[in-house]
Amino acid sequence: MTNSRATKNSQSTGRAGAAADGVLDLWREPSRRAYAIIDPGAVWLFLRRNALRILTTSAIASAALFGASIFIFKKYTATAIVMVDPRSARVTKSGGVISNIGGDAIAIESLVQVAKGEGFLAELVDALDLTKDPYFGGRGDEPEAKRLSTVEKLASKLAIARRGTTYVIDVTAVTNSAEASARLANAAAKQLVVDQNELRTGASSKTAQEIEARLTELRGRVNRAEEAAAELKARLKVTDAGQGYTLLERRIAELNQQLVLAGAGAAEARARFETLKKLGPNAGESLPQSLQSPVLATLRGDYARLSSQSADQATVLGPRHPEVLRLNAQMADLRRQISAEFTRMIASAKTAFLEAQEREADLSRQLKAAQTESGELGPQMVKLGELEREAKAERDVYEELLNRQRELAQVKGLEPSDIRIVSPATPPTKTSPSRILLAIGSTVLGLIAGLAYAIAREWRQTTLRTASQAERLGGAGVLGFLPLMGAAQAKEPSDDTLPNLTPWLAEICADLAPDAGGESVTLLISSTRRGEGRSTVAANIAVYLAQGGDRVLLIEADKSDHVRKPGFGLLDILDSGENLRSALVDQASAGYTFLPYGGRTVARESSIGGLMSGLTLRATLNLARLWFDVIVIDGPPALEGPHARFLAAQADQTVFLVEWDKTSAAEVDAALERLDLNEVAVVYNKVDAKRLRLYDPEQSQQMTDLAAAA
Repeated sequence: MTNSRATKNSQSTGRAGAAADGVLDLWREPSRRAYAIIDPGAVWLFLRRNALRILTTSAIASAALFGASIFIFKKYTATAIVMVDPRSARVTKSGGVISNIGGDAIAIESLVQVAKGEGFLAELVDALDLTKDPYFGGRGDEPEAKRLSTVEKLASKLAIARRGTTYVIDVTAVTNSAEASARLANAAAKQLVVDQNELRTGASSKTAQEIEARLTELRGRVNRAEEAAAELKARLKVTDAGQGYTLLERRIAELNQQLVLAGAGAAEARARFETLKKLGPNAGESLPQSLQSPVLATLRGDYARLSSQSADQATVLGPRHPEVLRLNAQMADLRRQISAEFTRMIASAKTAFLEAQEREADLSRQLKAAQTESGELGPQMVKLGELEREAKAERDVYEELLNRQRELAQVKGLEPSDIRIVSPATPPTKTSPSRILLAIGSTVLGLIAGLAYAIAREWRQTTLRTASQAERLGGAGVLGFLPLMGAAQAKEPSDDTLPNLTPWLAEICADLAPDAGGESVTLLISSTRRGEGRSTVAANIAVYLAQGGDRVLLIEADKSDHVRKPGFGLLDILDSGENLRSALVDQASAGYTFLPYGGRTVARESSIGGLMSGLTLRATLNLARLWFDVIVIDGPPALEGPHARFLAAQADQTVFLVEWDKTSAAEVDAALERLDLNEVAVVYNKVDAKRLRLYDPEQSQQMTDLAAAA
C-alpha cells in the first residue's frame, strides 16, 4: 500500500550510505544502469541555493589569492634557444673520434637529460660563482654543503627541455630579476654548447695523444721483428725471388717444370725412333706426317716420275732400249738414295732419343738435389715465415695508427659544430605569469574554493530534505510532503486546534485506504523523536479517512505530555483485559472513534513494553478490526519508545514521519533499524514550501498549488 510514485530500493542499498550522503544530492539513481550519474537538474538547484554563498566565498578567496600571487609570482622568465642541426657537414674526408649528435630523437633527449643533471648544474654554479649570489646562494656551514644547496636551488629555477619533436632546445631561467634571468639562461645555453663541442675535440686530442704513446711502442716492436727476420734470412742465405717466393723455391718449381717437359720430349723422341725403325725404308706414304722428311719426299717424287717414264718408254721402245735402261739406272740410284736417307733419319731419331733421356736424367738429379736442400732448410723456413708474418702484422697496426694520427691532426680545429645558440635570451619586460593570467587563475581557484565550501557545508548537514535522500534508506519510499502549519503542530493538538492537512493528505491516503475487499487496515504513525507532528498527522489521517466513509479508530499508543491525569484507555484494556468498548471515545465532530492511551488502572511498576508486546495487544487489535475499517495507531517515537517495534510488527503499514530539514539521516537510520521493517512509507512533515523550491521545485509547486486551493 505504498505510494505509486514512490521508488522502492532494496536493503542492499544500505541505510548507512544514506546517512553518510547528507543532503548533497547531486546524482540520479540508476534504473537499468549499474551506476549512478550526475543529475544536471540537481546540480543546478545546488548552485541556486548556494549562489550567494559561492559568490561571496569566491570573491574573498579570489581577492586573497590575487593579492598573494602578485608577491609570490613576481618572477621574470628568459629563454635562450639552442638548436641541434641534424645536417652533417664535412671539412675533411675523415671524421673525429666522436661523430655529431645527428637527428636521432633519443640522442637529443639524452643531451637534454644530461644537461638537467647535477654535474652540468654544478659546472654552471662554479662558472657563475652562484654560491656568493644572494638569490641563489645556498645554506650550509661547509663550502661543499653550500655548493650542493646552490645546485638544488638552481635546478628549481632553470628548465632545459626539448621543444616538442623538433631539434630545438629551450633553456629557460626564472628569477626575480630580468637581467639575472637573461644572464643565467645565456650562460646555461653557452655551457651546453661548449660541453658538446669540447666533448668531441677533447676526445680527438686525447685519442691522438694515446696513439702517439702507442706508436712509440709499436715502432720498436716492428723494428725488432724485421731485424730478426732479416738476420735469419741472411744466416740461411735466403734470397727473395719476388711474389713471396725464395730463390730456392723458384728454382725447384722451374726444375720441376723442365723435368716434366724433358720427360715429354724423351717420350716423343722414343716414339719417333721406334716408329721409323719398325716401318723401315719401304714405309712409303704410310709414314706419319710428323715423320715426313722433305728430302725423302723429293726423292720419292723423282722416283715416281722416273718409274712412270720408264714404264712408258718400255712400252714404246721395249725393255732393252738404251733409254729405258738409262731410266732404270736412274731409278736404282734413287732407291739407294731413299734407303740412305731413311737410314739417316733413323740414326737422327735415335740420337735425339738418347739426348732427351740424358737431359731428363740430368734434370731429375738436379731436382732431387734442390729438394734435398729445401728439406734441410724447412724448419728454418717455417720460423722465417713466422717472423715475417709477425713483422708484417706489427707493421700493419703501426701504419694504421700512424694514418689515424695524421687524420686527427688534419681534423683538429676543422670539425663543424652541430649545436649552436640560435636565439640568445634577452631581459624580459614583463613578469611571468602576467597579471591577467594571475587574475584568471585566482578567479578560477576562487570559484573552486567557493564550490568546495558549499559542497563541504552541505555534506556536513545530514538533515533530510529530498525524496531521493529518504528513498536511499533501505526499504523506504516517500508518500508525500506535508506543509508547516505554524505553532499548532509543535504541540499535541485538540480537535479545536487541529490544523487542516486535508488538501495534502489526498495523495498520501490514497494508498492507505482499505481495499475494496473489505478487509480492515492497521496503520502505525511513528517518527524519530517527539515534536515532529506525529499526533497531528495521525489525527488528520483519521479525520480524512472518516470523511471518506470508513469506520476509523484512532489509538493513542504513546503518552501525551499535556495529559496530567490519565484516564481509562489502551493500557487499562491490555492490563486488566476489560471490554474494548468501555474505553472507546466517540469523536462525533471529527467522525472517528478514539482510544486514549489510558493508564488509570496500571501500576507504576508495570512494564509498558511488556503490555504492548503481549498477546492481549494482538487480540485487542484483531477485535478492533472486526468493528472498524481503518485503525490508525498514533505510535511512540522509534528512538524514545521501546514498544514501537511491537506496534510496527502488528501494523499492516507503517508511516514514518520525518521533520523536513531537521531530522538527520543518521537518526532515521537508527529509528528504522529499531523498527526492523522491510518496507516503510516516509512522509516529510513541516515542510517549508518556499525553501523546498531550491531542492525539489516540482514538489514545492505542488504544495503551493494545494495551499492555494485550500
